[in-house]
Amino acid sequence: MVTIYSTHRQSNVPLLAGWNRDEGTNQVVNSPEKLTVAGLQATADSDFGKEASEFTKLYAASNDRQATRAAEDYASDKFVAYATWAWLEAQSQTGHAPIYRYYFAMDQPGDPLHPKSNGTFHSDDIEYVFGNLDSRKGAAWQPEDYKLSEQMQTYWTNFAKTGDPNSSGLPHWPTYQPQTKWPSPIGIANDSSFCTVSGEISLCPC
Repeated sequence: MVTIYSTHRQSNVPLLAGWNRDEGTNQVVNSPEKLTVAGLQATADSDFGKEASEFTKLYAASNDRQATRAAEDYASDKFVAYATWAWLEAQSQTGHAPIYRYYFAMDQPGDPLHPKSNGTFHSDDIEYVFGNLDSRKGAAWQPEDYKLSEQMQTYWTNFAKTGDPNSSGLPHWPTYQPQTKWPSPIGIANDSSFCTVSGEISLCPC
């Protein structure tokens, strides 16, 4: 894949890609061992050796609760987020078609197979995109979930038809712009809508 993009041989078509807030959280919360600051440091030492101090700057924690969240973020980044971001960057540097990035962070209500402690887990966005929230039995969906699902269905359908998710009646989804660093997190507020920041869209209450 690196060779394909570095030699400009990828398909020159629009790209829509992104990730969920808690892609790897279940790996941490379902572990039989409680995460501690010492455990996070051990992960840094094991995975990064001499660069461990850089890891602890990025995934900082001064108590065990913070260490758990830092470990969840690292697991998510390692599993999906970083690779997707690198893909977007590669396309932005060598491709010519528009790119649309999303970040899905809607708190899920929990159900018998997906406890709330798993957060916005890997694949949590699928039922929203395909409009079948009710297929997840036992989940107490709220009106804002259905509203968000309708908006996402329209974005994704527009993109499949035209290569552009935008249309009248929807918040504008700007194209992704090349980044020199990891994109900044997108804030969350209280009404069901979309946040847009520097070529990104956040699929959550914003």
